[in-house]
Amino acid sequence: SSTTTTTTTSSSSSRWLFLCYYLFTIVATARAAGEGEEEVYGLDISYPIHHASVSTNYPWLSKDESSKEEYKDMPIQPLGDKQSFYNSIIEGCVNHYGEEDGRNCYYTDADRIEMNLRQPKSMQNYTQVGYKKIKAPKKVHQLLQEFWNRNHGKQTMESWDEGNPYVNHWESPSFMVSVGNRGLRGGGKKLKAAIWDAAKETLEEWTGQELAPCSLYGIRVYKEGSILAPHVDRLPLVTSAIIN
Repeated sequence: SSTTTTTTTSSSSSRWLFLCYYLFTIVATARAAGEGEEEVYGLDISYPIHHASVSTNYPWLSKDESSKEEYKDMPIQPLGDKQSFYNSIIEGCVNHYGEEDGRNCYYTDADRIEMNLRQPKSMQNYTQVGYKKIKAPKKVHQLLQEFWNRNHGKQTMESWDEGNPYVNHWESPSFMVSVGNRGLRGGGKKLKAAIWDAAKETLEEWTGQELAPCSLYGIRVYKEGSILAPHVDRLPLVTSAIIN
């Protein structure tokens, strides 16, 4: 499950910075990774990120095969046939929406990949590494945990735009428990404000920017079998926090 928060930044000078943070709290179930050595890999291995295909340069290819031009500068693929896996996701989207609306599956995913390439180049870096892993602020965790305990049985299925393959919602729907929903116990404007206030200091310390709230959605629940495509957030959602 996930909680999302967005803010804009302001500064004491006349120049306004428009930086947003995206607070993303994940509590969904997932299968544990198998035992053995951890695989280390980069882009376009597990899923298309910068290109519409993943590496097919398998370690078991013969020397003659791997020396072919098509494999030049292609990283080793340690995860097996991930291209077929990706193809099945897109095909599932097309089959779900039909021939006409299903074309949006291709267009939307092509736009995802283009954004992954284009958007980072236009952004200003506020940290050297780009991410930081810390223990969640106690107050943030407490607010979210209490709200979840009260309302986890009132999840509502999310609706997605036709032909949107960011999540394989046609196979494994995602659900939302909105922190702004006054119909839920403890939900509403007061809870949203409390979450912002509890998270703001940590994010401001990390970015070195003064932040002001923008939007906050709620706890998103991904069920077993859900696939979330690697993507960048739309502008100006450029700073993210994920709480496990």
